[in-house]
Amino acid sequence: MARLNWTRIALHVIFWLVYLPINAVVSCILQGAHIEKEFGMALVGETFSLPLKLAFTYFVFYYVIPLYLERSKIWQLIGLLLAAFIVATILYRIEIGWLFFPAFYPDRVINILSFNGLLLTIFDLFITLAAAVAIKMIRMHYKSLEFEQQLIREKLQSELNFLRAQTNPHFLFNTLNNLYVLARKKSEKTPEAIMMLSKIMRFVIYECRAPRIALGDEAQVIQDFIELEKLRYNTRLVVNYREDIDYPLTPVAPLLLLPFVENSFKHGASGTTGDVHIDISLSLHNRELIFTVKNTVDKEQRPPSPSGSGIGLQNLKRQLDLLYPEQYELSTVRENGHFLARLRLHLEED
Repeated sequence: MARLNWTRIALHVIFWLVYLPINAVVSCILQGAHIEKEFGMALVGETFSLPLKLAFTYFVFYYVIPLYLERSKIWQLIGLLLAAFIVATILYRIEIGWLFFPAFYPDRVINILSFNGLLLTIFDLFITLAAAVAIKMIRMHYKSLEFEQQLIREKLQSELNFLRAQTNPHFLFNTLNNLYVLARKKSEKTPEAIMMLSKIMRFVIYECRAPRIALGDEAQVIQDFIELEKLRYNTRLVVNYREDIDYPLTPVAPLLLLPFVENSFKHGASGTTGDVHIDISLSLHNRELIFTVKNTVDKEQRPPSPSGSGIGLQNLKRQLDLLYPEQYELSTVRENGHFLARLRLHLEED
């Protein structure tokens, strides 16, 4: 058995409670009566006719209107709507002429089929139905917008999950290449590198499941990755890392900064044959994050760009668009044998 939607029932009750006094005032105006004197009796009359209006309105709502969804039954819809108006009008007039007036105005006799009376009754029913339908249409419109927004959010979240799913294998692939080089050299640093990789992967797999992590944790995994890369390149690689964070617990999307660092090693250390210098700077003040990565590149080497074909920066830019729309500035510049990537990001409180 379906559970009752008490919120929906309460909203319907509120509508009719608001409708009764408003329509009583309208009834006084249409009849040319003095509102202060006749409002009470008009309200009694509206309450007296309320059951018929309820039956008429909900019949149209839940039986007639749904037929409109089936375009092949449009004439059936029109026919039912006209029949509902005719039956409701006749019953309304009978109710007024045979029940209401004999009970409250026994000295008055009315013609239930008078033209003016029928016209006022039809107008009364039309206003009642129009008000109810208007509110229902507005509610359906907002529900449709809410549903559309929900679909958009789910689509964006699915895309974000896909991008993050790409990031992890991409990171693992690059790091395993480093271990492969160390293993081929039969380096004594291989076990240490495996332990560092294990630490980083534990962070990537488990802690990065949350939508936000502390910026201090992101900074720590960057430092671990730098130490892992140093094992491979020895003295040929010089890395300068600077950090100035006023509040390390500031929430940030996980693995948002690491692709910059990966990119600098891939196109700096791996892409050049001489000495390599990589400068990394991370600062956070008043929730304004500035992250810059500058690395050496060969003159003939084509630099990466956020709109390029590489997974790293292209993936990163799309994540920024989804997570921090209109909250970031990302620029990449190549000059004097160096490639510079700079991210400025405003981090809001979650």
